[in-house]
Amino acid sequence: MTSTQSLTKILKTDTEGRIRTPKEDREALLALYDQGSMSGRSFASAHGLRYSTFMGWLRRRRISGPSDPSTPLFREVTLAPTEAAGLVVELPMGVRVRLERVDQIPVIAALSRHLHEASC
Repeated sequence: MTSTQSLTKILKTDTEGRIRTPKEDREALLALYDQGSMSGRSFASAHGLRYSTFMGWLRRRRISGPSDPSTPLFREVTLAPTEAAGLVVELPMGVRVRLERVDQIPVIAALSRHLHEASC
């Protein structure tokens, strides 16, 4: 393709006018998300997706299992320093909690397990 040519892709819509994302495009975006360190909200925003739509894709993949068995259930993220004390932990189903004391770890771990079981 030359620099003067443009790529045209026909986007299908459902009966309510919402754009339908082809399965291969969804899988490519989910694979890209798995490789990065962005939060779900940041990733969705950066790629022009509605956050609720992107979380639905993640939930459906979690329920059916990842297509790649080597895809981890948890991933390492890099945290940017914030002015507020504590650590914000993002749990399943988009829940965020602030960890301010070490004695909160068991409570947050139990909440994480409960949310994970509820999402399955």
